[in-house]
Amino acid sequence: MKKLLFISVLFLISHSTRATAQVGDIIIWNGDTLSLFSNPLELRLDWEKLHKIILKELFITDSIAHLERYGTSKEYESGISSDCWRGYIAEWNILNNKIYLSNIYSCINPKNKLDLEKVFPSEYHDGLVFAYWIKNKLIIPKGECIEYIHLDYRSIYDKEIVLNVMNGYIKKAKEYDNIIVKRSKFSLDPNPSAMQDFAYSLIDWEKFHDFNGRHILVTVGIIPKLNGRFGKIDWKYTYALDNDKFITDRNNIYIREAIRVAKLIPEWDVIIQRQRIVGCGLGLLFDDNNKEKYKR
Repeated sequence: MKKLLFISVLFLISHSTRATAQVGDIIIWNGDTLSLFSNPLELRLDWEKLHKIILKELFITDSIAHLERYGTSKEYESGISSDCWRGYIAEWNILNNKIYLSNIYSCINPKNKLDLEKVFPSEYHDGLVFAYWIKNKLIIPKGECIEYIHLDYRSIYDKEIVLNVMNGYIKKAKEYDNIIVKRSKFSLDPNPSAMQDFAYSLIDWEKFHDFNGRHILVTVGIIPKLNGRFGKIDWKYTYALDNDKFITDRNNIYIREAIRVAKLIPEWDVIIQRQRIVGCGLGLLFDDNNKEKYKR
């Protein structure tokens, strides 16, 4: 929906999540250089200390000051592009079903490369560092981007490889075909706010008195059916922000009204990713301006 897909995530940004789409690490496998929708270095127990060393060694000195003052959750304000907040791009190699760290480059100057032996003196062997700390799934996107989402690594590609990794060893690799099953009429509408305008027109604004400057943003997570109809609420992505107050109470009047409206949306985009229907999201702002604009 250009794209309302989990718009709520923008307001739940964790320390490791970025507010814009990110450039992935690099992974080399069977002679192919691919993008990696994961940052395995962040899985290390010594990550915070290691991150500071990496940035310092890559000469991003101004960012170090921000790290020392704000910690790793602070967006760096000097020398790091918005599509690479971490400040580096790691290169990984898969050899004999084992994952190795082979290089670390500066995001803003790829010619600036880290001396791995200096940073990992006890783990460095023959130009590589064995990634023994990786114990989860790694995602490798392939092919064309079929749904761009301007957030972290949320974009969807027509193919994905999922690596199940345990202690640096690849235990299983599976490739998925992702497809767009259906585009809703709202996505196809040249007006990018078509869905929002329709949703706001469904709100019973008479339920609410004047907001007196308050702005209540409600986001509703939706899992559509295969035919594009409303399926169910995804409570993980359903909540309200009343100015700075975070609300998850399902009986909250604004959340209830937003859910009622979401259920009246006649159709949603349907995208299959890794054999599952991708959730969508609806964001509604309750305030005096929208009440005046949309009330019947």
